[in-house]
Amino acid sequence: MRPEWVERELLNFGVHITNGPITSDRTLAALFSEESAMRLLEAEQAVMHAPNLAVAASMFSKRYAYLAVSSSLYLMTLYDDIYQFSPEACAFREDWKIELDEMRCSFAQLEGDRHEWREQVVHTLFTQCVTPLLDVLNRTSRLPYSILWENVAVRINSLYHSMMRESDEPEVKKRVQKDYLFLKQATGEIFGAKQNPFRHSLNLDESLLETSNRKTCCMYYQLEKKSESLDYCLVCPLEKKKGTACT
Repeated sequence: MRPEWVERELLNFGVHITNGPITSDRTLAALFSEESAMRLLEAEQAVMHAPNLAVAASMFSKRYAYLAVSSSLYLMTLYDDIYQFSPEACAFREDWKIELDEMRCSFAQLEGDRHEWREQVVHTLFTQCVTPLLDVLNRTSRLPYSILWENVAVRINSLYHSMMRESDEPEVKKRVQKDYLFLKQATGEIFGAKQNPFRHSLNLDESLLETSNRKTCCMYYQLEKKSESLDYCLVCPLEKKKGTACT
């Protein structure tokens, strides 16, 4: 039984819990198929006025990282809880949010050793619901893994930066630091990869309060129709474009 606050916190990230079966062909499980992923990217390309599939894939991966990765890590770090979902239980909505089938999800609280629990939580999240999606986005759009993984890393950096800045409790701050370092130092196996994909892109300082630029460009500036008011991301690596950045 999940507490009521879980749904409230997930809604803040654009994650909706539903109590009916998900029949959409836009489930995460369906998107592991190259054919389904291609259809979704072509649709997203048209909606966002992207010049090609690579830009569409980059924007899509950034959004998914916020919806699924940030929301999950937020519950894990701040509450020592996690709302676990399977690829079959997650569907992408046309409003750029996701919905989770309550019947196929589970609320898992911290039990036993926290390091072991955290390792299992992160391993399950990435190997089942993140890495397979990045793999198919890479195959269908030819967007390099370096950009896809840094799109996820940017969301993680932002999340832990915010949690550190907003928390007044020493124990919470300590947990935030420990979880961030775990994500940066864990083995690649935890993420379903040969090497840790975040080793060089989780690059906030030890206080988690200093920001830094990306190493790769997410190509947001190539969108014809942008959702934000400015042209470039705040952490854009294109030095000459600093000062014209968007959030």
